[in-house]
Amino acid sequence: MTAPTHQSATLPQNIAFDKWADIGFTWQGDVPVTALPRLAGQVIASDDVLSVALTLARQDKILWLTYDVKAVLSVACQRCLNSMPVDVSGNYRMAILESENKIGYLEALDETADYVLLDEICPDGKKILPVEDMLEDELLLAIPLSPRHDDCDMHTDSVGDVADEPAENPFAVLEQLKGKLSG
Repeated sequence: MTAPTHQSATLPQNIAFDKWADIGFTWQGDVPVTALPRLAGQVIASDDVLSVALTLARQDKILWLTYDVKAVLSVACQRCLNSMPVDVSGNYRMAILESENKIGYLEALDETADYVLLDEICPDGKKILPVEDMLEDELLLAIPLSPRHDDCDMHTDSVGDVADEPAENPFAVLEQLKGKLSG
């Protein structure tokens, strides 16, 4: 049985783990980048939109949170400071584990699989999944730390001409003192 797709105008900030863990949860829609403030601080086009499909489903006794994202974000090239497109499209998938102590869960995961512990993302004991924050974290990791065009040349003429001045001799002061002391 697949869970019904929830249609709402906005991506849910949180979903109740206890309510949706067994029956599953799906949502899809468009998310403006301005709805994710940390991500919005990294892009230069505030009208960028993310097409997101969110799924929470149990597979082989493991609960998986999956984001299918289609988006190209405009970030600033760190060399020329012009707009540069960064494709953050992809399938972001992570296992939600209630505890590391449950035997078999970690062994059942592929060693390359991402996972989070419910106790770490819900430290107050309320089993509320912060799905919006988790999506924003994944997208921030998808943006290069220092984005730059492959064929971008740094514009050095914008700095101006640098005059070649002779460097001062650091011992010139000692030379002057030597003349005063010996005379």
